[in-house]
Amino acid sequence: MLHPRPIPAMLRCNNSTMDNRSFPVHLDSGEAVLVRPIGRHDADRMRAGIAALSDHSRYLRFFNGSQTMPEHVIERLCDADGWKHVAWGAIDLASPGEPAIGAVHAIRKGTSCDAELALAVLDDWHGKGLARLLLTGVIADARRAGITHLTAETFAENRATRQLFRGLGGLSVHRDGPVVSYRFDIETAAQKLEGLTQNAAGDLIRSGLDQTAPAQDLAPSVRLRRSV
Repeated sequence: MLHPRPIPAMLRCNNSTMDNRSFPVHLDSGEAVLVRPIGRHDADRMRAGIAALSDHSRYLRFFNGSQTMPEHVIERLCDADGWKHVAWGAIDLASPGEPAIGAVHAIRKGTSCDAELALAVLDDWHGKGLARLLLTGVIADARRAGITHLTAETFAENRATRQLFRGLGGLSVHRDGPVVSYRFDIETAAQKLEGLTQNAAGDLIRSGLDQTAPAQDLAPSVRLRRSV
């Protein structure tokens, strides 16, 4: 069993809210990881993480097998404001450089209460429950931001992701060739996800989220006034 290590200062953001929402946890398989919201400071980790995916996993995530993504894509993936875009990532605390090993995003569709869900986990970390832990943070923040439904697309061949989507109560609503579309009621997804993460890591993240209020709890109009 691996033992927790102190969170290095380089992983901490100056924003105390993000500090409070960084959760060092152990997976059931023993690995020590840090689960936290993604921000603009994560561009290098995001870029390296995408490159570290296998060609097939990268294709399943981005519908594109290219090893590198344009800079505007990296910027968009890291530009998570908590209202239009909620994103959580995981960092391997035991490897040199503490690389990114997974990310989950929910991106709002316009000004609606729907958001598009997307996720990716490095191949060596598949089957360890990491995506479910990241979804715990994303779904909690999306609910606070007023998101009521999630949608997602995946390839029919991606059995693991389709099984996860069904486990969250996702309904297959459309198929276009090899691509299957799902729709989720976020309250149902949150309830089912809690049942899928009944372990020490899931309990720690839920407890921490209950005790900390993210900046995105502010209404969009309030954030807009603060930014001008």
